[in-house]
Amino acid sequence: MITGCASSQKSDNVKSLENLVSIQEPGDEPHNPSKVYIDSVKKITINDSPGLLISGTFPDACTKIQQVTHHTSDNSLYIDIKAWRNPEQMCAQVLTPFSYLYHKMTEEELSTYSKAIINERSYSF
Repeated sequence: MITGCASSQKSDNVKSLENLVSIQEPGDEPHNPSKVYIDSVKKITINDSPGLLISGTFPDACTKIQQVTHHTSDNSLYIDIKAWRNPEQMCAQVLTPFSYLYHKMTEEELSTYSKAIINERSYSF
């Protein structure tokens, strides 16, 4: 009997991604901008669609992603991640891991670039 284990960057199940968060607009809640610390960026495929898995930490468990956008300029890929938190909410100041799946890029954009500038810092993928 032979058993084995292999991993790859291809994933067909979003539920299998750890600490996955989605965009949450503050709406009528009071809110202040918050920091996002990026640890890694990986190219992945979910349901036959290309995307980037962006992983990192929030400065606390109350921080949420508000908006993620991208653009290209000067032969570089730029991704802007905005986060927020409610200043009236009590929250422990502990780094909180997150993963975010960004899939609003074309296959051509992902194959053209091997790194992205996220919030003014460069990350290879």
